[in-house]
Amino acid sequence: MTQIKFDFGHPSADGVAVLAGELVHVVPTGRFKVGKRIVVRDSFDVRLSEDGTATVDVTPTDNTFAYEVTVGESPDAWRFVRCVQVPDSTTPVAFADLVDVDAATLAPALNDGAALTYLLTSSLQDAQALSAANPGQMVFYPEGKAKTVASQILEDLTDARAVVEAQSAVAAQAANAAQAASDASQAASAQVTAVSDSITESKAVVESHANEALTAIDEAVKSVKDKASDVSGEDRTDAVPTDSIDSASSQEA
Repeated sequence: MTQIKFDFGHPSADGVAVLAGELVHVVPTGRFKVGKRIVVRDSFDVRLSEDGTATVDVTPTDNTFAYEVTVGESPDAWRFVRCVQVPDSTTPVAFADLVDVDAATLAPALNDGAALTYLLTSSLQDAQALSAANPGQMVFYPEGKAKTVASQILEDLTDARAVVEAQSAVAAQAANAAQAASDASQAASAQVTAVSDSITESKAVVESHANEALTAIDEAVKSVKDKASDVSGEDRTDAVPTDSIDSASSQEA
């Protein structure tokens, strides 16, 4: 809940007198929700005390509703109506400080015809201080000062842009160097793979030729052994003596 403090007065011969006993009528512009509870569009009244004040507790508004507050009962006199937003505040809020909104759109109300006022000062620092102290007014300071400040801001932005561009260039160079190193590493890896493949292929060729040579040697040894065996058989036949043959023939006779 937010507490709203009403404080009203009226003109008098002595200045401003309290507006005591008048009725303040409060009604939301539409139904709204508080948690899971739907609150219907109903009103309540409060009367100003003898010192022209009153206090009420209401649910803060959101983008779905506002409060329509009517002060005074007689339509023929000074009675007025305001449609206002109520912030979610833990401290009391003055009714005079609430923001007026359009009852149909709930958008902030346009200027109600009050004259525009402004303040003049001689420096940016003074203008900032006055603006903070007077949020509802415009504050101006000399054009020359404004140009100086604008030039300084432009210079700062230009310097900042140069720094960003320099940092971007350094980052680009680092990225290019990293890419070049990656490419060199990939090329070296490919070269090592090619040499390894070549060594493997050469080994296979050597092994194949060695097997062929061993096979050829085995065949040559076998051929030599076969020829040696044939030659040995022929020598035994040729070595039988002639007289032995003749002796054998005589015995048979």
